[in-house]
Amino acid sequence: MAKKVICFLAFMGLVIGSGAQAVYNDNTQAGEANLRGKVVELKDKIQEKRDGLKGKAQEKAQEVRMKLEAKRAEKVAAFSSQMAQRFDAAIARLDSVASRIANRLDKLAKDGQDVSKFKTALDAAKVKIESAKTALADAKTSLSAVTSSETPKTAFQDAKSKLDIVKTAIREAHTALVDVVNSIKGSSGSTGKSGSSDNNQQK
Repeated sequence: MAKKVICFLAFMGLVIGSGAQAVYNDNTQAGEANLRGKVVELKDKIQEKRDGLKGKAQEKAQEVRMKLEAKRAEKVAAFSSQMAQRFDAAIARLDSVASRIANRLDKLAKDGQDVSKFKTALDAAKVKIESAKTALADAKTSLSAVTSSETPKTAFQDAKSKLDIVKTAIREAHTALVDVVNSIKGSSGSTGKSGSSDNNQQK
């Protein structure tokens, strides 16, 4: 009888022990699953914060780029205005010189001097002045398009090259006017010397 009791108690101990181990294993697995869930949650939160910081950094960078582009646009606009005014003034001076030369030729013609070749040269110089005006108008159009262009750097280089064309056209027109003036002076000098020689011979 005692042996039966002992065997029964031993059996119950094994059953209880197995149950306790099963409960322990279940609790351990649940704890590990819970821990893994918290780790994943923590990683998600960290990633979310990183994404948030990255987004803010991108927004800040975009804001800085926009400010820089605005400053560049202001500089381009100021440069465009300055260059346009400078070339407008230069062309206006050329027109004024051409007008004075024309008046001088009219006076010489009234005095009986043949000025036909000078007028032809002056007309050629006026054509160069008109070419400078056309080139300047084209350059102004290109300059005004720089600030609204999707590729402002390329657009500005194009406008700058057109300004170089204007500069060359103005220089050529100026040279042509100077040549006309020098030709008139040379002719007047020759006439004056001839007149002085005739007077001396008469004396």
